[in-house]
Amino acid sequence: MDRTEKHFSNALLLPLHLILSSVCTCTCTLLLLLTLTCTATTHADTDALLLTFKSALNNPNSNVTLSDWSTSTSVCTWHGVTCPENEERVTSLNLSSSGLTGIISPIIGDLLSLEILDLSSNSLSGPIPRELGMLTNLKVLLLYSNSLSGLIPPELGHLQNLYTLRIGDNMLYGEIPPTLGNCTSLETLGLAYCRLNGTIPPQLGNLRQLKLLTLQNNSLSGPIPDQLAQCTRIQVISLNDNMLEGEIPSFIGEFSALKTLNLANNYLKGEIPADIGNVRSLNHLYLFGNRLTGNIPYELNQLSQLQILDASSNNLSGPMNISPDHLISLEFLVISSNFLQGEIPKDFCSRNSSLRNLFLAGNQLTGTINGLLSCTSLQSLDLSNNSLTGSIPHAIDQLTELVNLALHNNSLTGPIPHQIGNLTNLEILSLYHNHLTDSIPVEIGKLKRLALLFLYENQMSGTIPEELTNCTSLQEVDFFGNHFSGTIPDQIGNLKNLIVLQLRENDLSGPIPPSLGYCNSLQQLALADNSLTGSLPDTFGFLTELNLITLYNNSLAGDLPRSLLGLKNLSIINFSHNKFSGTVEPLTGSDLLTVFDLTNNSFSGQIPLELFKSRNLTRIRLGHNQLTGPIPSQVGLLHQLVSLDLSDNDLTGEMPLSLSNCKGLTHLLLNGNRLSGYIPSWVFRDLVSLGELDLSSNNFSGDIPKEIGNCSALIKLSLYNNKLTGPIPVEIRKLTLLNVLNLQKNKLSGPVPPEIQQCKKLYELRLSENLLTGPIPSELSSLTELQVILDLSYNDLSGQIPDTLGNLLKLERLNLSFNQLQGALPDSLVRLTSLHRLNLSSNLLQGEIPLALSSFPQNSFSGNNLCGVPMGPCSDPPVSKGKHLSKAEVEGIIVAIVLVSAIVCVALMYIMARIWSNWREVSVSTSDCEESNSKRWVGNGDKIQASKYRKLGPTSTRVGSSEEKHSWGSDTSVLRMKNDAAC
Repeated sequence: MDRTEKHFSNALLLPLHLILSSVCTCTCTLLLLLTLTCTATTHADTDALLLTFKSALNNPNSNVTLSDWSTSTSVCTWHGVTCPENEERVTSLNLSSSGLTGIISPIIGDLLSLEILDLSSNSLSGPIPRELGMLTNLKVLLLYSNSLSGLIPPELGHLQNLYTLRIGDNMLYGEIPPTLGNCTSLETLGLAYCRLNGTIPPQLGNLRQLKLLTLQNNSLSGPIPDQLAQCTRIQVISLNDNMLEGEIPSFIGEFSALKTLNLANNYLKGEIPADIGNVRSLNHLYLFGNRLTGNIPYELNQLSQLQILDASSNNLSGPMNISPDHLISLEFLVISSNFLQGEIPKDFCSRNSSLRNLFLAGNQLTGTINGLLSCTSLQSLDLSNNSLTGSIPHAIDQLTELVNLALHNNSLTGPIPHQIGNLTNLEILSLYHNHLTDSIPVEIGKLKRLALLFLYENQMSGTIPEELTNCTSLQEVDFFGNHFSGTIPDQIGNLKNLIVLQLRENDLSGPIPPSLGYCNSLQQLALADNSLTGSLPDTFGFLTELNLITLYNNSLAGDLPRSLLGLKNLSIINFSHNKFSGTVEPLTGSDLLTVFDLTNNSFSGQIPLELFKSRNLTRIRLGHNQLTGPIPSQVGLLHQLVSLDLSDNDLTGEMPLSLSNCKGLTHLLLNGNRLSGYIPSWVFRDLVSLGELDLSSNNFSGDIPKEIGNCSALIKLSLYNNKLTGPIPVEIRKLTLLNVLNLQKNKLSGPVPPEIQQCKKLYELRLSENLLTGPIPSELSSLTELQVILDLSYNDLSGQIPDTLGNLLKLERLNLSFNQLQGALPDSLVRLTSLHRLNLSSNLLQGEIPLALSSFPQNSFSGNNLCGVPMGPCSDPPVSKGKHLSKAEVEGIIVAIVLVSAIVCVALMYIMARIWSNWREVSVSTSDCEESNSKRWVGNGDKIQASKYRKLGPTSTRVGSSEEKHSWGSDTSVLRMKNDAAC
């Protein structure tokens, strides 16, 4: 380049440099101005932003906490707003527990200076604004305990200065955003009590500063990610009440700062890692409600700071490896509902043990409880549902701090020791379902704090001690299923706090003490299955809190006191099987009744209409009384009614149409009354849920409605002893669940419908005492479940007994008597090996009775033309049914008959010849001695002659019998003796 060009270039560069310098200066100045302008705008608009936030709330002007949010004052003076000193910059907004409703406005994302945002414990709804991800200065975000919904915004992962994030206890759903792993300053992450699903993101392992992780009460699944092993500063892990799977990771043993580990109520399996024993800082360990197996690792005894260990409801097995001697800080030990075995170790606790609560219920522990007597600091001891044996030790009173003692469902024996009275702090004593004997010790009266006393299902006896009434804190007493005798203590009314009194199934006698009526907190009273007598005390009217009373199976009598009308809270009443009389009206004062059972008493009068005010009644049982009048139509108001039993009374009239409104009825028992009219078709059209219908022993007439087929749920149908006519409807075939069908003692006509074969579950069929005609359907053989009886007696059935009846192999009773059945008994009946009663009498049956049926008495076959055992012998030799003799067999029989006849004739001729010869000899000899012996033979001749005639008589019928031969020999001897005497 020449000098001219170089000079020219320099001339050009100089102005360009100046221009660029000027542009840069202007640009910097402009940026500075823009920054200052923006800053000035931010300060000026902060109050506008917050007012916009306020406007998104519901009824913001009515909220007292926001009443000072006004442009007339500085934003930094507003409630909940914090600014740095001498600055107009908002760094904190705290409106927690301010009763806010509405949504969080996205405008909040423009408050870029915010470092703390706390809107917790309000009623805010809607989503979490994703604009919160713009608040890069934010350090604390607290939105927990609202009603926020939607997904967790992944934009929250931009908040890298955030060290506390608590947004749980909302209605958030979806997965945990993996972007939260970018918030590397986080120390607290709280997402509990939401509806989150999916897995725990492995990216959370990036949170190296994390101290508290609470994800409980969600629907998280999958394993605990291995990446969490990097969170070595963690102090609290709460992952309980999710659906986590896999095993408990062993890296937890490396968390040296861990104080609380809660993995309860998941699907974790495998063994408890022994490495957990290395976490010496651990205070609380919750593993209950998983599927953990194996032994409890002995290494857990190294956790000297452990206060609570709960591994209940798992599948742990083996011995009790936990020793409170080593776990000196342990206060709660809960290993219930596992498969622990073996005995409780001797001296389980040391004298300086801190153990206050020991729960080992629901295992397979054996032996005695003596090893726990050294645990003197125990307040709650639950060893129920094990296989413990032996007696309750007399030294039980060493456990002076005991408040709750549960030893039920074991095999403990012997008496309750009287030292139990020294446990004066005791509030719960549960000893039910053991083999305890003897009486209740009177020392129990010292337990003034005792609230619950459960002794039921033991073998205890004796009287209920009067001292029990000193336990004035008692709320529940249950002595069910023992052998307590004597009377109920007279002073039982002292138990003013009593809520439940259960004395059922004992041997108590005497009257109910009137003082019981002063237990006016009583809600449930069960005195059934005893031998109580007398009437109900008037004082029962004071039991206004009572909702259940059961007195059934006693001998209580008399009218009900009118004071019972004041029991407005009664829900369940069962006075059945007593001797009460009079009206039932005093028991109808409550509108809350659900069960009303007065069966088998002597109540009289009409059914009171007040009963039907209780629209929630499900069961009414008034059977076996002396009630009169019609069935009230108001019964149709009881739409919840399931069971109605009015049987064996003296009710009259027709079935009320309103009963068709009780469409949930499953049991309808009206038998044993004087109800009349037709059986209405609506019974089978509207009450299709019926499982049992009994209208027997009334005065119903007319046909059985064809709609009967609609009640396909019927199991028992009984219409016997009425005046029903017409045929048995073929629609009965639709009752495929029917077990019992009883139509006997009516005037039903026509054939037995073959369609009945489709009721294949029948085990009792009674159609007797009707006017049924035609043959017995062979299709009945399909009813192979028939067991109790098949009774077709007292009809006009004809034809033969079907051979197929032999298929009813389970049948125990068969009655076909008093019909027109004919023909022979089918051989197939011998297959009825379960049959123990048979009646075929008064028919037209004939032929031989099969040998297998010969064990039945004569009256089973009388009134027929049957022979064989047990009836008379058959006149002709039995011939196999359907078998014809050959010609050779016939000729052989004829030859045999001829030969036998010839032999008989020859024998008779020989005998007659001998008689004639002897007679001749006697005649000759008597002629020589006639005069000398005349007097001797006057009287004896007749005798001899008569004797001879008597012995000759049988010769025409039974030839050659032993009796006959003996007779003839005697006669000859007499004749010879006479001959010798004459000579």
